[in-house]
Amino acid sequence: MFVIPVVLVSVFFLARSTLIVIGWLKSPVIRTFEQYGDPEPIYMPLTGLLFWAGILAMALGAWASILANLSFPLIVLGFLLILTTLLIFQHPERAAPWYYRLFKLPRWYHQLRDRTTRYERRRIAYAWLRMPWRAQLTYNSDDRAFFIWADYIIMGTVMDEEDALFLNSREDSA
Repeated sequence: MFVIPVVLVSVFFLARSTLIVIGWLKSPVIRTFEQYGDPEPIYMPLTGLLFWAGILAMALGAWASILANLSFPLIVLGFLLILTTLLIFQHPERAAPWYYRLFKLPRWYHQLRDRTTRYERRRIAYAWLRMPWRAQLTYNSDDRAFFIWADYIIMGTVMDEEDALFLNSREDSA
């Protein structure tokens, strides 16, 4: 009876992936902003959703075949979903153009990515990780408030850069 724990775990992670895709869970996406190195990592939340949907389909197909004593096509569907996910993980550079043409969710991620630099996104990520849990819950559910908060972080980033330039120019003139 390994099927029941697999179903429960896959339902939990499928719900988590759904929250990420619809934009109500921002932490896993923002955590990718803090990474250094080239190229910048591409976050594709649909892959997690496909993977856990495939695991759930395979588990439910196995469960149905045990209970009804017949083969069930959900196992094949689950296998295809998992295979698609593995191909996307193996070749993200080839999947990204298609992915972003067809699937622009979560919207806040694409808006933030379009209007900020990598440095600003990294600063947003560090500020997010230091933020209290209750504040993260508030900003998870309200994109407008999140963007206002992100604008404050961006203004702080600009002020830090300008202060550094100002201080360097004062030292050079002295």
